[in-house]
Amino acid sequence: MKIEIFGIKFDNLTMEEAMEKIRGFVALPYSEFVVRAQKDEEFRNILNSADFCLCEGRGLWLMARLSGKKIKEPINGVELINKLKGRIFLFGGEQRVVEKSKEKLGNRVIGAENGYQDFDKVIEKINIAKPDILLVGLGSPKQEKFIYENLSKMPSVKLAIGVGGAFNFISGHIKRAPKTFQKLYLEWLWRLIVQPKRFKRILKGVGGLILLTFKNMLHLKSKK
Repeated sequence: MKIEIFGIKFDNLTMEEAMEKIRGFVALPYSEFVVRAQKDEEFRNILNSADFCLCEGRGLWLMARLSGKKIKEPINGVELINKLKGRIFLFGGEQRVVEKSKEKLGNRVIGAENGYQDFDKVIEKINIAKPDILLVGLGSPKQEKFIYENLSKMPSVKLAIGVGGAFNFISGHIKRAPKTFQKLYLEWLWRLIVQPKRFKRILKGVGGLILLTFKNMLHLKSKK
């Protein structure tokens, strides 16, 4: 069942349900996606055309609930990747990061390419490797647009997921937020601590989402 949150249609699934059902193009939006999609109609349409759209961020999950939209649980991208079974191909990020991610994920990964090369050449390499699963970490909206435009050109790929910065966490290049931060919905604050250069980007995503939620709550109140 789809639930529309701030103009984006999410699949209301638990992690267990997602592992059983996901296929095709899977998007994992968090706060920055939602804020960008308010003004970027093309991006919003791509997200809404995905076969599955899962709520990735705990902050987004919380703001959705405050707006009266009850998503069962947030689906963390790294945790989802660790549960995947099949032949996996990694595409995106720096070469040292993607290679380390390949090493960490083990022999499930049959190929890994950085995100700084010609897309057509990468598609050729993917088709030679014939993976079942493609993980694309090009950043948003680039990764979603790549999957949307090119999935049909890679016939062996049954599942393609835009994973954002997941390779940074899997490789250990960036440490994941401690459990305490996760439970308090403060993963964005941890990211700010370890990557202060992302201040403007994080502020725009988190602040924008809070503002959207506040406006939505006022709208709901006025309708009562």
